[in-house]
Amino acid sequence: MNAETTQRWSAETDRVLREAGWFPGRSVPTQEWESTLLEHGGFEIHEAARRFLAEFGGLESRERGPGRTMARMGFSLDPTVAEWDDEIFDVLSEEADTDLYPIGSADRRNSYLGIAPDGAVYIGMDSVTLLAETSDRALEKLVEGIR
Repeated sequence: MNAETTQRWSAETDRVLREAGWFPGRSVPTQEWESTLLEHGGFEIHEAARRFLAEFGGLESRERGPGRTMARMGFSLDPTVAEWDDEIFDVLSEEADTDLYPIGSADRRNSYLGIAPDGAVYIGMDSVTLLAETSDRALEKLVEGIR
Protein backbone atom coordinates (compact mmCIF):
# COMPACT_ATOMS: atom_id res chain seq x y z
CA MET A 1 0.00 0.00 0.00
CA ASN A 2 1.43 3.38 -0.92
CA ALA A 3 1.22 6.65 1.00
CA GLU A 4 -1.37 8.08 -1.41
CA THR A 5 -3.78 5.23 -0.69
CA THR A 6 -3.16 5.35 3.05
CA GLN A 7 -4.09 9.03 3.09
CA ARG A 8 -7.18 8.60 0.94
CA TRP A 9 -8.96 5.98 3.04
CA SER A 10 -8.52 3.10 5.47
CA ALA A 11 -6.75 -0.18 4.76
CA GLU A 12 -10.13 -1.96 4.82
CA THR A 13 -11.57 0.39 2.20
CA ASP A 14 -8.45 -0.05 0.10
CA ARG A 15 -8.78 -3.85 0.31
CA VAL A 16 -12.45 -3.88 -0.69
CA LEU A 17 -11.94 -1.45 -3.57
CA ARG A 18 -8.96 -3.39 -4.90
CA GLU A 19 -10.94 -6.64 -4.72
CA ALA A 20 -13.65 -4.87 -6.74
CA GLY A 21 -11.11 -3.95 -9.43
CA TRP A 22 -9.89 -0.50 -8.41
CA PHE A 23 -6.19 0.38 -8.57
CA PRO A 24 -4.27 3.68 -8.33
CA GLY A 25 -4.47 5.50 -11.65
CA ARG A 26 -7.54 3.57 -12.82
CA SER A 27 -9.38 5.40 -15.58
CA VAL A 28 -12.26 3.98 -17.59
CA PRO A 29 -14.23 5.66 -20.37
CA THR A 30 -17.46 7.32 -19.28
CA GLN A 31 -18.94 8.22 -22.67
CA GLU A 32 -21.31 5.24 -22.86
CA TRP A 33 -22.78 5.97 -19.42
CA GLU A 34 -23.02 9.66 -20.24
CA SER A 35 -24.86 9.13 -23.53
CA THR A 36 -27.23 6.50 -22.08
CA LEU A 37 -28.18 8.72 -19.15
CA LEU A 38 -28.55 11.80 -21.33
CA GLU A 39 -30.67 9.98 -23.91
CA HIS A 40 -32.96 8.10 -21.53
CA GLY A 41 -33.08 10.35 -18.48
CA GLY A 42 -31.94 13.76 -19.62
CA PHE A 43 -29.04 13.67 -17.15
CA GLU A 44 -26.26 16.11 -18.00
CA ILE A 45 -22.98 15.08 -16.46
CA HIS A 46 -20.84 17.51 -14.49
CA GLU A 47 -17.09 17.29 -13.99
CA ALA A 48 -17.22 15.79 -10.47
CA ALA A 49 -19.37 12.92 -11.75
CA ARG A 50 -17.12 12.37 -14.76
CA ARG A 51 -13.99 12.22 -12.55
CA PHE A 52 -15.65 9.87 -10.06
CA LEU A 53 -16.98 7.50 -12.71
CA ALA A 54 -13.67 7.45 -14.59
CA GLU A 55 -11.95 6.20 -11.44
CA PHE A 56 -14.65 4.08 -9.80
CA GLY A 57 -17.37 3.42 -12.39
CA GLY A 58 -18.28 -0.24 -12.81
CA LEU A 59 -16.98 -1.34 -9.41
CA GLU A 60 -19.20 -3.41 -7.15
CA SER A 61 -18.92 -4.63 -3.57
CA ARG A 62 -21.30 -7.17 -2.13
CA GLU A 63 -19.78 -7.05 1.34
CA ARG A 64 -22.50 -6.78 3.93
CA GLY A 65 -22.76 -7.32 7.66
CA PRO A 66 -21.92 -5.45 10.82
CA GLY A 67 -20.08 -2.19 10.40
CA ARG A 68 -18.66 0.40 12.74
CA THR A 69 -21.85 2.39 13.44
CA MET A 70 -24.34 0.78 11.03
CA ALA A 71 -24.55 -2.23 8.77
CA ARG A 72 -22.15 -2.39 5.85
CA MET A 73 -24.00 -1.88 2.59
CA GLY A 74 -23.06 -3.50 -0.64
CA PHE A 75 -22.90 -1.04 -3.51
CA SER A 76 -22.68 -0.93 -7.28
CA LEU A 77 -21.09 2.04 -9.03
CA ASP A 78 -23.11 1.72 -12.23
CA PRO A 79 -24.87 5.00 -12.99
CA THR A 80 -27.24 3.41 -15.51
CA VAL A 81 -29.20 1.87 -12.65
CA ALA A 82 -31.03 5.23 -12.59
CA GLU A 83 -31.37 5.75 -16.35
CA TRP A 84 -35.20 5.76 -16.24
CA ASP A 85 -35.52 7.48 -12.86
CA ASP A 86 -34.86 11.09 -13.78
CA GLU A 87 -37.96 12.19 -11.85
CA ILE A 88 -36.63 10.58 -8.67
CA PHE A 89 -33.29 12.32 -9.19
CA ASP A 90 -35.07 15.62 -9.80
CA VAL A 91 -36.76 15.28 -6.40
CA LEU A 92 -33.55 14.17 -4.67
CA SER A 93 -31.64 17.07 -6.27
CA GLU A 94 -34.29 19.54 -5.18
CA GLU A 95 -34.23 18.18 -1.64
CA ALA A 96 -30.41 18.32 -1.55
CA ASP A 97 -30.48 21.79 -3.15
CA THR A 98 -27.84 20.73 -5.69
CA ASP A 99 -27.61 18.97 -9.05
CA LEU A 100 -27.13 15.26 -8.32
CA TYR A 101 -25.81 12.97 -11.03
CA PRO A 102 -26.35 9.21 -10.60
CA ILE A 103 -23.23 7.22 -9.77
CA GLY A 104 -24.80 3.96 -8.62
CA SER A 105 -26.83 2.28 -5.94
CA ALA A 106 -26.40 0.84 -2.46
CA ASP A 107 -28.18 -1.51 -0.11
CA ARG A 108 -29.45 -3.95 -2.74
CA ARG A 109 -30.65 -1.10 -4.95
CA ASN A 110 -32.83 0.32 -2.18
CA SER A 111 -30.89 3.59 -2.34
CA TYR A 112 -29.39 5.62 -5.15
CA LEU A 113 -26.00 7.26 -4.92
CA GLY A 114 -25.65 10.70 -6.48
CA ILE A 115 -22.77 13.13 -6.67
CA ALA A 116 -23.01 16.92 -6.56
CA PRO A 117 -20.82 19.28 -8.62
CA ASP A 118 -18.74 20.00 -5.50
CA GLY A 119 -17.97 16.27 -5.08
CA ALA A 120 -20.31 15.63 -2.14
CA VAL A 121 -22.07 12.26 -2.32
CA TYR A 122 -25.71 11.79 -1.37
CA ILE A 123 -27.72 8.63 -0.75
CA GLY A 124 -31.45 8.13 -0.96
CA MET A 125 -34.54 6.98 -2.78
CA ASP A 126 -37.63 8.55 -1.16
CA SER A 127 -35.57 11.21 0.56
CA VAL A 128 -31.93 12.18 0.34
CA THR A 129 -29.15 12.35 2.92
CA LEU A 130 -25.62 13.67 2.61
CA LEU A 131 -23.41 10.58 2.79
CA ALA A 132 -20.12 12.47 2.78
CA GLU A 133 -18.54 15.73 1.66
CA THR A 134 -16.10 13.84 -0.59
CA SER A 135 -16.33 10.72 -2.72
CA ASP A 136 -13.38 9.12 -0.92
CA ARG A 137 -15.10 9.50 2.43
CA ALA A 138 -18.40 8.25 0.95
CA LEU A 139 -16.72 5.07 -0.28
CA GLU A 140 -15.12 4.56 3.11
CA LYS A 141 -18.47 4.98 4.88
CA LEU A 142 -20.16 2.48 2.56
CA VAL A 143 -17.36 -0.07 2.89
CA GLU A 144 -16.97 0.20 6.65
CA GLY A 145 -20.56 0.80 7.70
CA ILE A 146 -20.21 4.30 9.11
CA ARG A 147 -23.25 6.53 9.58
